Amino acid sequence: MESLNILVRDSLFGRLLNYASKGLFFSYNGSKTLKDEDLPSPDPQRWIIVGFVGPDDPDIPRNWPTLARTVAGLNVLLLNFSFYAASALFTPSISGIEEAFGATTTEGTLGLSLFVIAYGIGPLILSPLSNLSSIGRSPVYVLSCLAFCLLNIGTALANNLQTVLVLRFLGGLIGSTPISVGGASLMEIYRPSEIPYAIALYAVSGVCGPILGPILGTLVIKRWKTWRATLWLLSGITAFTTISTFFFLPETLSSNILLRRAKRLRQQTGNPAYHCEAEIQSPSENLALRIVKDMGNDIKLACLDPVILFVNVHTMLVYGVLYLWFEFFPFVFNGIYHFTAIQQGFAFFGILVGASVSVVAYVLWLYFSYQPRVANANIVVEPEARLVPGQIGAVCIPISLFIFAWTSRASVHWIVPIIGTAFFAPGFYLTFQSVLNYLGESYPRYAASVFAGNTFFRSSFGGALPLAAPRMLNALGIGWASSILGFISVAMVPLPFILQRVSLLLGLRSVRQETAFLEPICELSNTSQGLSPYWLYGFTLDAMISPALASYHFDIRHRTLATGSGRSSRPTRWLMPLSSRL
Repeated sequence: MESLNILVRDSLFGRLLNYASKGLFFSYNGSKTLKDEDLPSPDPQRWIIVGFVGPDDPDIPRNWPTLARTVAGLNVLLLNFSFYAASALFTPSISGIEEAFGATTTEGTLGLSLFVIAYGIGPLILSPLSNLSSIGRSPVYVLSCLAFCLLNIGTALANNLQTVLVLRFLGGLIGSTPISVGGASLMEIYRPSEIPYAIALYAVSGVCGPILGPILGTLVIKRWKTWRATLWLLSGITAFTTISTFFFLPETLSSNILLRRAKRLRQQTGNPAYHCEAEIQSPSENLALRIVKDMGNDIKLACLDPVILFVNVHTMLVYGVLYLWFEFFPFVFNGIYHFTAIQQGFAFFGILVGASVSVVAYVLWLYFSYQPRVANANIVVEPEARLVPGQIGAVCIPISLFIFAWTSRASVHWIVPIIGTAFFAPGFYLTFQSVLNYLGESYPRYAASVFAGNTFFRSSFGGALPLAAPRMLNALGIGWASSILGFISVAMVPLPFILQRVSLLLGLRSVRQETAFLEPICELSNTSQGLSPYWLYGFTLDAMISPALASYHFDIRHRTLATGSGRSSRPTRWLMPLSSRL
């Protein structure tokens, strides 16, 4: 009952109903006792800072009952799966669109490419929007899902190619909330020891979407004999996710939770002095200006920081190879093996099997290798330790591409190239898990900007490359076309090894080493007897240091202090305010 109360009360539905009923429905139990407490009298000369009442405050999402956290987490995973499926679900409709509107193959493929490019741009807007304490995450989720649903309905009703392409672009842009905010929501819901596993499942949901999407799309087209069927299916899925998030996805942004708590206290006590930290630090600001400023910061950080730029180029190449390679599948399994439309969808199951094995292997590595070292207070684990799985994954990608290239022929059984595709999944999955976790741990203060910039880089590149597939296949054939991707992947194999070796040197010139704010806090940390290091696996932790700092977000870890002359050998706990942006 407590879990259901949290899920509904803190959802957008519960908040709206509470507001409309003036607190009659879904009121907070804690509020009922506030009038009996000896509260400070109103004093216009000072503020009373509202924060969480210790680390065990029941309003902190990590302290919710297990059922509430599980349902909220599953909501995020479902959103992520459905959005990534939306990109690939459109693929079986391309031939129907070409026939219906007299479009070329390139024009038909634009519906996929524009969607992918758009969801690279979306996080630059939606991520800063969801971080505003006055808005929070839930409204962004719900309104994004609703708009995405309506855009899919509009696409299904479109009577010309131009409308299809415009609505697909807008759908990718507005519907990209799961990849803009999903990871942050999971980090707010789960405890530090649970976060790596939650993020691993989050990544799997993103992998399963593009694999199962073509299968579902092919099945509905075969049943209803129209290219519009995939869009109606997608509209139904997004309608369900809209309802689910509206009723059962509670707010997880700490600053929004504290903002609403401060408002309740002012209303219940008549004391205007109650304010949360976000109200004091961030007075009202023009929303459009804030988004434009944050977008500029994201792009600047992605392009000017040497470590981030190195990782962005790496992930951009991997993503581009993946999306271009996917366009080779119909050529092989339809043109060479004469698979039916449904059988072509099942050809992606090799990747699904490879992804399943990758997840199990990655979780085992976390449990038996990485986490025991992180939990040992005598060992300093640098972010570069995150790159080890990616080094293994980098080798798997060219193996997959070369097997696929030279076994995709009529004289070789179709199962052989499918087995080859299975090797791509660990390459892709382990590469992204390692480098993105590495970025998250290296740049906790700028994590939102770093991830938004990375998504923009790789999605823009990955969305454009599929347009080159038809000409590439016609000119080179499947053997050499896939081999060229293999040679590019061979050139990328050393990149995670190089990053591990040179990242410390590059980091001396990056924002990762800014210490003007950190040095006084480090001294406070070293002299405070009550502090113990919290170990994070690449993400963030809310730490209650003192009542005055109750509503800050901190990343506390046992690290080496960087100074102007280099790294000190003195172990230091770093406290970095995660809510700050550039």
